[in-house]
Amino acid sequence: MAENYDLDELYANTYTDEDRHQFENQPVSDRRFLTAWLLSLFLGLLGADRFYLGRPGSAVVKLVSLGGLGAWVLIDLFLLLSGTLRDREDRRLEGYTRYAGRCAAATVLLVALALVLGLVIGTSSAVTSG
Repeated sequence: MAENYDLDELYANTYTDEDRHQFENQPVSDRRFLTAWLLSLFLGLLGADRFYLGRPGSAVVKLVSLGGLGAWVLIDLFLLLSGTLRDREDRRLEGYTRYAGRCAAATVLLVALALVLGLVIGTSSAVTSG
C-alpha cells in the first residue's frame, strides 16, 4: 500500500506564497501580543490576559479557579504563542509575527528555570527537615 503514495509530495513543504499572503492580510487587532504574553506569564492565574483580550466570561472562570491551579496558564501560554488565542473578534494580535519566537524561547527558559528551582527548593527542604 505504501508504494501507492508519492512520499516526496506527501512530506513536501505545503506552505505556499498564497498561504503567506492570506496570513498577512488577516485583520490585525489593536491588542498587542507582547502585552498579552506578559499578562499571561505574570498575571495568568488571575485571568488578566483573558480580560485584556476582551474575553471577560472565561477570565472570571480563570480568576475563580486560579488559572485552573496553573494548568490553564500553561495552556493559554501555548495558545498565545501558537497564534491560536486571539482577541474577542478573532483578529490576530498586533506584533505576533515579530515577537512570538523570542517570547516562546523566553517562556521555555522561564518554565525550565521554575522547574529547576522547584526541584532544588523541594529537595533541600526535605533534606533539612529530615
